[in-house]
Amino acid sequence: MKPHLQAQRRAARGFSLLEIVLVLFVLGALAAVLTPSVRDIIERSQRDTEERTLDEFAATITASFENTDLTNLNIAALPGTISATDSPTIFSASTTETYSPLSGYMWFVKVARLRGIAPSSGVSPGPAPELVRLAFNALGNPRLLFAGPDETGRQRFLLVSLAARSEQLALPAGENSTTWFDAIWNHDWAGRTATLPALWQSRLTAAQIAAWHQGSGGLTQVHRLIVRRIVLPKFGVTVNNNHPTEQAFVSFNNVPNAFTAPANSGAATTPEILGGRLITINRGPAWPGVEALRFHLRENATVTVQ
Repeated sequence: MKPHLQAQRRAARGFSLLEIVLVLFVLGALAAVLTPSVRDIIERSQRDTEERTLDEFAATITASFENTDLTNLNIAALPGTISATDSPTIFSASTTETYSPLSGYMWFVKVARLRGIAPSSGVSPGPAPELVRLAFNALGNPRLLFAGPDETGRQRFLLVSLAARSEQLALPAGENSTTWFDAIWNHDWAGRTATLPALWQSRLTAAQIAAWHQGSGGLTQVHRLIVRRIVLPKFGVTVNNNHPTEQAFVSFNNVPNAFTAPANSGAATTPEILGGRLITINRGPAWPGVEALRFHLRENATVTVQ
């Protein structure tokens, strides 16, 4: 049979079984090589997107600290730092938040208002897609904002988001303690070879810990928890009252006459006040006197009355 007739017949009958097996083998080998790379690209994209989102959140939260509307807009409205007529911010208390029912005082609802969104209160985030996008990340995990413990000189906040499926990586239950807060605050979450903090390892199962520590090439999954640390300094106002008859009245935290420096009392300093708060100084023989000074507190301040 002539060679060109043999080629025509072979083309007509298609590939042999062996040839098909070889092609499938090659394709399988390529898939095995490429799948981890594709997965890593997808995960990196998800993480990078969430990191940018948390950066935007952190900027909005920080900017809110100078807002005088403590109930609706200032996120640093903690008990003991607001007036009796203001409502404190509701921060995250659990790592499995559902944010239902919705409250107008939840931290992310304040973020929504700061971004021009007017949410209604008393319902779950479900009917409000714009709130869902703020409260939960693209993987369906809740974004979390924890308020740190009361401490001298600063107020800390932790903004946290898990850029992984919750069935892949588990978070330990939230605990209302400085130790739990500091375990996140003091840990390196960005390192590609980082391990979990010791406290977390004592709270999770062996399988859950292994999932966090499992990765290719010595890498771990710890970097998939995205953490942003926010610090709000605290300051004091010192009043040097050398006037023989007039008192100085210091208002802050939306509390009128929160601190009084009596006439001719010399130097007196207020308790610590969260940075950004509006300070007004009135003077006179009795409250309310007349307003003498108004400013936002961005550093330790000294005022002289004479």
